[in-house]
Amino acid sequence: MPSVNHVGITVSDLDRSLDFYTRLLGGEHVGSWERSGPRIDAVTGYPGVVVRQAFIRLLEGAALIELLQYVGGSGQRVEPDHGHVGVAHVAVDVTGLDALLARLRGEDVTVLSEPIVASEGPLEGHRVVYVLDPDRVRVELVEAPHQTGAGSGTERPARNREIA
Repeated sequence: MPSVNHVGITVSDLDRSLDFYTRLLGGEHVGSWERSGPRIDAVTGYPGVVVRQAFIRLLEGAALIELLQYVGGSGQRVEPDHGHVGVAHVAVDVTGLDALLARLRGEDVTVLSEPIVASEGPLEGHRVVYVLDPDRVRVELVEAPHQTGAGSGTERPARNREIA
């Protein structure tokens, strides 16, 4: 598989989710569209649906997060708990994790635990923690080793700018 183009998340309120992924997590809003009509009815399987769509680009990299609100869709909510087969999550590289978590908590974002350090595998040494987006979708915040934020003297070159 060459690369991931984007990850789509169905949301209940596009504007609220845009605020979370841009203002709170520091993503760049790169466009919004509203789509409807026979082609959209056919591709979604929901006759008469209006799809509100927005893309978020993270601070660096090519992958996008696509937010989709289906106005007139099923209306059924899926419990996005990781214990349910088929549930996915988004992992976002960050620096300054502690400051970001303090800011998110100040905005009443649910943080599921204190960060842990991965002890093996491709994330060995990284600090990771899950937070919940406005629809309770888990978003994993991943901080590479020694990327504690500007001015600590222990950083190595970051792939992403600090978003805190």
